[in-house]
Amino acid sequence: MEGDIEADETYIGGYRKGWNGRGAGKVGVAIAVDRRGHTAGCVRLAVIPGVTTAVLTSFVKGAIVPEVATVHTDAWAAYRALARMGIDHRPRKGGHGRHADDGLPWAHAVFGNLKTWLRGAYHGVSPKHLQRYLNEFQFRFNNRWHEADLFSPVLHAAIAADPFPYRRLAAERTG
Repeated sequence: MEGDIEADETYIGGYRKGWNGRGAGKVGVAIAVDRRGHTAGCVRLAVIPGVTTAVLTSFVKGAIVPEVATVHTDAWAAYRALARMGIDHRPRKGGHGRHADDGLPWAHAVFGNLKTWLRGAYHGVSPKHLQRYLNEFQFRFNNRWHEADLFSPVLHAAIAADPFPYRRLAAERTG
């Protein structure tokens, strides 16, 4: 990805009464989405093992072309290392709640759409297979303007894929 890129993170899944964030059994998800005028362009989503500087900067660096990208993030300290890596980093300070200055409108819109899609279509997903759901959402989102052309690539991928029976899927260790 190149140009203006928004990068952020969120938590998905899990619920424990009285808990928020990681303590509630939630899984971290990172996003990079490019801004294209009045719309979002392509998106990259990934389950992240921890919301740390090393993990977030590695995700962002892998999703962009550092020489020609400008990365917009919130002002969280974990993103400061991007500038030290030679990436044009523009942190945006904002408030909370309704007073927030939303400097990441497309990242937040995509996260909202993702969470609504997961709740509506699947009513929840397990952390074990969350990356597969993210991959599906990412494919759908990145090809949303080419709906008529979606069937052929999916059919070719299904034909070329090795069989993956349920017993292998259920036994597979992830994360």
